[in-house]
Amino acid sequence: MVSYLLHNIAGLVAAVSDNGKPLRGSLQGKLEVIRDAFLLIQDGKIAGFGNKMQMPVKRDHYMAIDMQQSLLMPAFVDPHTHLVFAGSREEEFLMRLQGASYLDILSKGYGIHQTVINTENASFDELLTLAKTRLRNLERYGTIGIEMKSGYGLQTDTELKQLRVIKTLKNQSSHPIRSTYLAAHAIPALFKYNREKYLQQIIEETLPQVAEEGLADFVDVFCEKDVFSVEECERILERGAALGLKPKLHTDEFYSIGGVSLAARVNAVSADHMITPVAEEVKKLQDTDTVAVILPGTSFSMAHTDKQYARRLIDAGIPLAIGTDYNPGTCMCYSQQIMMELSVLLFGLTIYEAINAVTVNASFAAGLDDITGMIKVGYRADLLSMKVKTVEEIPYTWGINKVNRIFLSGEMIEFDV
Repeated sequence: MVSYLLHNIAGLVAAVSDNGKPLRGSLQGKLEVIRDAFLLIQDGKIAGFGNKMQMPVKRDHYMAIDMQQSLLMPAFVDPHTHLVFAGSREEEFLMRLQGASYLDILSKGYGIHQTVINTENASFDELLTLAKTRLRNLERYGTIGIEMKSGYGLQTDTELKQLRVIKTLKNQSSHPIRSTYLAAHAIPALFKYNREKYLQQIIEETLPQVAEEGLADFVDVFCEKDVFSVEECERILERGAALGLKPKLHTDEFYSIGGVSLAARVNAVSADHMITPVAEEVKKLQDTDTVAVILPGTSFSMAHTDKQYARRLIDAGIPLAIGTDYNPGTCMCYSQQIMMELSVLLFGLTIYEAINAVTVNASFAAGLDDITGMIKVGYRADLLSMKVKTVEEIPYTWGINKVNRIFLSGEMIEFDV
């Protein structure tokens, strides 16, 4: 493997954790940017970095790469994606533009249920080919670490098919990937009048098989009014934890029904969406390491009117991460750059807070904090460079892909910009 000396870097965004913990409160907005920097890559890992005056004198065994005054930073981590599915939902998109709500669409058999049918009918190889293409698209926009969910199978066979696709991607790709079992995404039409039977299928049939085959790192639930209750979610999460799967939640996207308290109670790795939580519940997360994952693209496309929800989470001392929520229903967007830009332009974050949210804190939310998402000696050299000189240019020149080069575990891939 080639060892690289990256030099002539306009600014190195040296994102780091809080002594092995996610960043919260005022620390979320602190970020060191080393001007006129260098970085060493050896054996696919970060071997050293600093200001150019600290560059090692003996460097013959490194291939020198002139970064041409670009900005270098940890590659993005996306802690919330639904990457494995078939089909699309343009009709639903138009229904929402005409005023239909997400939950109304779901109750009429559209929404997730359409994707479930398409995914059930797709072969393993078709799903794998689609997922590989989407993975390359994420990479093109600077994302290397990725969490991928099932949830478009619902029934056992298709859920397992999705998870086996993700496991294949893990084995065939250089990307650090984490997998999440999300059968509790909706009630299948077949079980519309027998919820308990579906819960038993998840708890007694599918979860044990997922654990036995090593198909998932996490178990997730959609804790929301008219979807799954707090009690139902707790049963699933507890069973998953007993089988070695760490808990995650979709919660408080439309209504606050107690999902945040449940996240605190089970010490969830992340609580995602988090648009409508009440302050008393949010306080319960302050003594946990649960990361709140906001999904600005979904908030934007669903026309949520509360623009301060992310700001309140940071001000309450909750670690905040950002994900794309890439999915066929509410956010067909691969770009963590755009998510950062939306979080700054619409949702009240500073650019430093947003950068930490797509790198350091996103790595914690994805369960990848021990290997990627930071500038730290010994971590994977998962890096991106942008054709900008300062971090302030990221939201200033918004809506375009600024990534011109990535390093995937030390392997350089260049793009035209």
